[in-house]
Amino acid sequence: MSDNLATLTTRLQVLLDDRDAAIWSGALLEECLRRALAQLQRVCPVPLAIAGLDGALQSNLDQEISLSPLLLQLAQQQALQQRQVQRSESFHPDPHKLMPLESASLQEQLEQVRRYFLQRSANSPY
Repeated sequence: MSDNLATLTTRLQVLLDDRDAAIWSGALLEECLRRALAQLQRVCPVPLAIAGLDGALQSNLDQEISLSPLLLQLAQQQALQQRQVQRSESFHPDPHKLMPLESASLQEQLEQVRRYFLQRSANSPY
C-alpha cells in the first residue's frame, strides 16, 4: 500500500501521540517527512516520492520493499529532535551545545536498505 502525504501525516501523529496536533503542526510534520524522505533517498537508488509532497502525484515508497515504516520512524525522530530543540531553548542557556538524538537502530535500518539496493544493483560497484 502506498500512502499519500495525508495518511503518512496521520500515521506520524499517531506515533507521536499527538492526534489533535497540539504539539506538532501539520507543516512541521510535513517538513519532518520531507527530511526523512531525503535520508531514505541517500541510500535508495530509485527516486522516491510521496503523493501530495512537493507536487508528486504518486507514492512509490513500498514498491520494491516496504519503506514507509522506516520513513515514519525517521520522521518521528526528526519531530522529537525539533521538540527537544524548542524545549531546550526555554531551559538551556546555550542551545548550540545540545547533542542531537541518535538512534543506532534507525541508522542500522538505513544501512540495511542501502545494502539491499547495492546487492541488487546492475551497475558497479556491486
